[in-house]
Amino acid sequence: MNTPTALETLVMLSEQEADAAATRLGKAIAARDDAQQRLQMLQQLRIDYAQRLQGNVQTGLTFAAYRNFQRFIEKIDEAIAGQTAIEAGAAAQAEQSRLHWQAKKREGQTWELLGRRADSEALRKHARQERKANDEFAARAALRRADAETY
Repeated sequence: MNTPTALETLVMLSEQEADAAATRLGKAIAARDDAQQRLQMLQQLRIDYAQRLQGNVQTGLTFAAYRNFQRFIEKIDEAIAGQTAIEAGAAAQAEQSRLHWQAKKREGQTWELLGRRADSEALRKHARQERKANDEFAARAALRRADAETY
């Protein structure tokens, strides 16, 4: 069983790191999407309650009921502000994860390129050695023929 070269080990490790970074990116994107969905839900809830408040004001509403609607809408506004911050953090994390994944991918491509270059150089070296061996064999054969002709 062949043991991997140092370069092959680096390529494998780089692939593993890129895979792990891709997994983290997927999780970060899912978290960002979830935060965006929650934010949209809260925004829609606020719109719905503001419309309900307007409808109830037009049909007649007690001051206490009006004040309860306003407090609830204020709580929704606070939740929207908090969720906006969460969504911004999740979006920043997703972007950071994307950049990290791209860096790991580029690193892996660099190691792969170096590996291909090393393989190519090894093939060229082997071909040179083969040509040299063939030339030496041909030279010895020619020398033996020349020696055989002289006797």
